[in-house]
Amino acid sequence: MTDDKRDHNTPASTNEERSRAARGAEVVHWVEYQGDAIELRGGQLLVGRSAMCRLVLDDPLVSRQHAEFRLENGVVIIYDLKSVNGVFVNGQKVERQLRLAAGDRVSIGSQELVLRSRVNSKPGERSNGRKYFAETIHDETERQKPLNPAETTAAASSEDSTIQGEGLDLLATVADKVLALRRGDDAERILSTYLLSLIEKARQGQVCPPQTAEKAVTYAVKLASITAKANWVDYCIDMYKTIGRPLPGAVVDTLYDVLRRVNGVNLTALREYIEELRATQHRMGPAERFLVQRIEGLERIAALR
Repeated sequence: MTDDKRDHNTPASTNEERSRAARGAEVVHWVEYQGDAIELRGGQLLVGRSAMCRLVLDDPLVSRQHAEFRLENGVVIIYDLKSVNGVFVNGQKVERQLRLAAGDRVSIGSQELVLRSRVNSKPGERSNGRKYFAETIHDETERQKPLNPAETTAAASSEDSTIQGEGLDLLATVADKVLALRRGDDAERILSTYLLSLIEKARQGQVCPPQTAEKAVTYAVKLASITAKANWVDYCIDMYKTIGRPLPGAVVDTLYDVLRRVNGVNLTALREYIEELRATQHRMGPAERFLVQRIEGLERIAALR
């Protein structure tokens, strides 16, 4: 969605605000976040993970300079500053920029912000008497602390990276929305960096917690289902081949459907994985041995494609 598309359907509230602004009435805009209000002082508000931003979000899904609210000719426009995980307004991804209306909900990383506007309000005051503040937010209770030089260097070296381990839970907040809309390309952009980093660390011998591995392949098979790309099926096989365990039953069940619609799966890798599982079956319980049989069935389906 672009700003131009929004022009064809300008909200009445925005037209009214522009009309009143033209007559000299004061229109105050602010961003509401976790119960606090950040006024668009000076007509702009830079949002990101960097301490240089006016609104600092302590969220691994947020880029260092992620987005900017700008007041231009009486209307507020949100700009995506080439962030890794994108900006969403009312659940729709912003392509570069989008004009906002009062009440619009803006998702940045796993955080939600709401644009608020008022005509003829006293500067710096809301109806409940609370004052605007306009600096930084670290989390719900704590303001961002200045970074020391070591922290600054570390932050710069990982400018657009996400944390490992349970960081997938945070990514899922945004990914689930676009997956529900079957927007596979957007879901890939959100998830691929994390998923590829996770499997690379597993290949290097770093321990991948079982719950994290299961979540990773669960999202990989969802991507395969929506995009029909074989590389996400290969990801599932590669991940569990690396950790030496049978794929989770729910993922195997989904793969039975996906493999009937996806071409180009790495059949050699799948067969090698099955052979490795067979070699360790004597150490498995009945449930895992049954899973191995189910995975053997995947090879027969893939061979027919």
